[in-house]
Amino acid sequence: MILIYCPEENPRVTWTFDLVFKQLLGLEYRVTTFSDELIHSEGPRLNYSFKPIAGIPFIEASGLLFERNIRDQSAKLIPGEKWAGLPTIFSYWKSPAPLPFDIFSAIFYFVSRYEEYLPFEPDEHHRFQSTESLAFHLNIIEKPIVNQWVIGFKEILKSWFGESITFEEPEYQFTPTIDIDNAWAYAHKGIMRTIGGIWKDRRNMEARNFRYQVLRDNQPDPYNTYELLNRFHSEAEVHPIWFFLIAAYSQYDKNISPRNIHFQNLIRETATNNAIGLHPSYASNSSPSLVNHEVELLARILGHPVSRSRQHYLRIDLPDTYRSLSHLGIHEDYSMGYADCPGFRAGIASPFRFFNLEENKITDLMVYPFEVMDTCLQRYMKLNPEQAIQKIIEIVEQVKKVNGTFISLWHNESLSEWKEWSGWSKVYRELLTIAKSE
Repeated sequence: MILIYCPEENPRVTWTFDLVFKQLLGLEYRVTTFSDELIHSEGPRLNYSFKPIAGIPFIEASGLLFERNIRDQSAKLIPGEKWAGLPTIFSYWKSPAPLPFDIFSAIFYFVSRYEEYLPFEPDEHHRFQSTESLAFHLNIIEKPIVNQWVIGFKEILKSWFGESITFEEPEYQFTPTIDIDNAWAYAHKGIMRTIGGIWKDRRNMEARNFRYQVLRDNQPDPYNTYELLNRFHSEAEVHPIWFFLIAAYSQYDKNISPRNIHFQNLIRETATNNAIGLHPSYASNSSPSLVNHEVELLARILGHPVSRSRQHYLRIDLPDTYRSLSHLGIHEDYSMGYADCPGFRAGIASPFRFFNLEENKITDLMVYPFEVMDTCLQRYMKLNPEQAIQKIIEIVEQVKKVNGTFISLWHNESLSEWKEWSGWSKVYRELLTIAKSE
């Protein structure tokens, strides 16, 4: 147990200290707002305030955790002195503190996604872009900087308190996840979509003939990779989470109709041995009632409540998206990542509770950041399968070094060996081997 003095105890302080001390360090703590209690206490003590107290380890507060509003913090984001080889923000230039920066404010800024509440230039899908992030400009977007800071902080705590405190190390974990945006390429599309597809292929004899072969069951549907996925997962002894898009057909929502019995059977069969989550539709991000409809529809298909989700196209508007999901009984979200680059959108390789900055409130929604996505590697980064495997190795090694949680995002079509996905089934098989190995 470590006693920490703060000028005040509030949700920002509690959330940050819980994340750092309890979750990442496995160390119990207690906060006091009375300096006299700190001075007259025995055992490990820490002063997190604006002024030092003689004889007690001191971390100078920048003030961010004691604010209640959301404002531009750019003056405090100028990279300061490097610490343990790592860049720092909320840095000090002249301070008696042994740390060159306010580690708690820095962590709060990254993990709360503070920068996503401020004005930014969205991409075509109204998403926060990786190039808008502080991590991108610090060239640390592929580093779990928060976990790295905490590991360095742990060594300082050891130097301060020695054997009077003990830590409970987190363990590395791996969770593969699969998004089903389009369950079949040609099969079970319905009469109107099938006719439309045939018309689209009218000038491409090869494509038209292939479509006919699939529709006549003379060829397997290229997106029907479920047996292969199940085999890969069984060989690797991993248990993925599957996210199904349950939505009416639209420009960006092109899955099979949720009324289709074949699609419903696929969901139920997958659920016999796997965890299932909702893939809320593109349009639902701005319509809480539509999300509610999709949650209820998937729950009826499964026969039990839905508690996990990942946004289609990774569309997140903070705090509205997460607030809506929480109100609908979603307890875990897996959307925290970038479409255009691998790495750590929240600067952390560990799950965390969503903090609603608008309301200054700790929520029950757990956010599970993912680090690598198939379409990111293939479409955005233009990597070939060998280059993709190397990038996966680099990211997994970063997560393993900090005993974090590696989460991959894959799609059924990327194992199809069809069109642009030729050669990519081996990438996923390698990913499972790399991520699972010690």
